[in-house]
Amino acid sequence: MDIFLSHGFDIHVIGSDKPKKCLNWWRRSYEKFGNEGFYTERRGKGSTGRPSLKELTVEEKLKKAEAQITFLEMENDFLKKLEELERQAKKNKY
Repeated sequence: MDIFLSHGFDIHVIGSDKPKKCLNWWRRSYEKFGNEGFYTERRGKGSTGRPSLKELTVEEKLKKAEAQITFLEMENDFLKKLEELERQAKKNKY
């Protein structure tokens, strides 16, 4: 609580239990990740969002699959161009 008070936080606004919750979170983070745990943002990592509760129609599934195929094709084109640029950069370097 002293840390929060000394840095100007109003305990009545954030709640009197917040400092204890933060301390517990900091301890768990330190035990699991060491000092690096305080410098790396991990909230939301691996989260794919909330799963959809509605069933997709065949048309919607097809449209989604087509969009994914288009995205992957564009990604492949981008990676091919990037590899070519890297090859050219190496070639020009030597």
